[in-house]
Amino acid sequence: MKKWLMLLTALFVVIGIMQPAQAAAETAFYTKSAVAHTDGTTTPVYALNEPMTLQIDWVYSGEEPALYKVPTPFYISKDGEEPLKTSSGETVGTLKMNAADNTAIAVLEEDIQSGAKGTAKVPVVFKEDKLTKIGAYGVAFPTGEQLSFTITEEAEGAIKMVALDAKSKEKLAGASFTIVNEGGKVVASLKTNAAGEASVPNLPFGTYTVTQTAAPDGYAVPLEPWKLDLNTVLVTKEIMHEKSTGLTGALNITAVEKGAAVPIAGAEFELKTENGLYSKKVVTDAKGKASLTGLSYGTYELTQTKTDSDYVLPTESWTVTIGRQTPVEQKVENSLVNAYGALKVTLTDASSEAELKGAEFSLYDEEKELVSKVVTDDNGVASFTSLKAGSYKLEETDAPDGYTRSTGQTDVTIKSGETVDVEMENTKIAEASSTTTSVKTKAAGTGTLPQTGDESGALYLFAGVLLAAGAWLLMRKGKSA
Repeated sequence: MKKWLMLLTALFVVIGIMQPAQAAAETAFYTKSAVAHTDGTTTPVYALNEPMTLQIDWVYSGEEPALYKVPTPFYISKDGEEPLKTSSGETVGTLKMNAADNTAIAVLEEDIQSGAKGTAKVPVVFKEDKLTKIGAYGVAFPTGEQLSFTITEEAEGAIKMVALDAKSKEKLAGASFTIVNEGGKVVASLKTNAAGEASVPNLPFGTYTVTQTAAPDGYAVPLEPWKLDLNTVLVTKEIMHEKSTGLTGALNITAVEKGAAVPIAGAEFELKTENGLYSKKVVTDAKGKASLTGLSYGTYELTQTKTDSDYVLPTESWTVTIGRQTPVEQKVENSLVNAYGALKVTLTDASSEAELKGAEFSLYDEEKELVSKVVTDDNGVASFTSLKAGSYKLEETDAPDGYTRSTGQTDVTIKSGETVDVEMENTKIAEASSTTTSVKTKAAGTGTLPQTGDESGALYLFAGVLLAAGAWLLMRKGKSA
């Protein structure tokens, strides 16, 4: 065998030997993978909206850790860094998580000892837009495990709030709470009953913010809201209440649309004392209401910090003085981002559905005053813009040429920020009947005869006379010959 061929063969053998060793080195740091529920169990049935933890066992043997790629359909739920700890609790590095790349990597300290081991925990979720189905899956992990599992529909649970006296642990009635989901929507407004409990069922798994808006009589409202992770059938939160010292009052906030009585849910307000030592945030419920109780007498500043996306957040703040036990009422109005609505009228032919140009439409307000006149364009459309919310009447005041005008008026209700579509039809004017009666007749075996009153009949008659005269002359000439 030629030397170059022997060298090439040897090179291939070396590469073949190195490949498995190289692959093993990439995962040598990570030894085992498992996906756990919040309670730590690894039953292979997961809910679509369930938060989970990817548990990655690791052992340091002198080699730098490789990048750990989380397999689909599990996705890291958030970027961040967590201390990398051994099973004995010693911090030996940092676990860095990249949600965009769906990867994690361990960055080790220089003094880590060979043989150190532990378990890294990575928060993961399912992404609905990435899933192809609800059902059975098989997943291969970088550490060699083959996991078979099932994804079920979204899971639901309940949140229960329990109000207690901080010293006696007596259950307290009359504590009010607002629960907001991750999207900022108020999903429940609760008030503890005689047993000191309040609960809301059928909430999808996820993270919720609970704000206490009112305390039982004689107690102070806790200052900070709470984050609750709903990841099981029932999550219970006990709230300890301290008794108020001195005279206290309350504040009731109502958030509505400016110029209307439409309540704004999910509006957030912050109340501060003049010295800034007391600060409390509350969120309005579905009725646009929020309350704060147990407020010591004094002067406060109220600021709105969040509102619904349809509204403009006010820039001003309000001074609130608590000097009596009767609650102070504070009404706050929010202006709409788009305070006007619009009307689009489309006119078509009743038979052909062709768009009709040139029709005039008039719009009248509730006082029967003319608001505007608009003529349909080439697309048969008449657009009324910048209309205040309210009731209107629409009337076709001039029809296109050759069409009958529709009669009567159409009631239209305009809402702020919305466009109302109205479709209308016109019918063509019937053509005037001819004053000359036309009768079509047809003899058997002959073509179609001229119609009575048809000018072409004289031409046919004249042509016939010429033909007859020509035939007579030919016959006469023949006889003479």
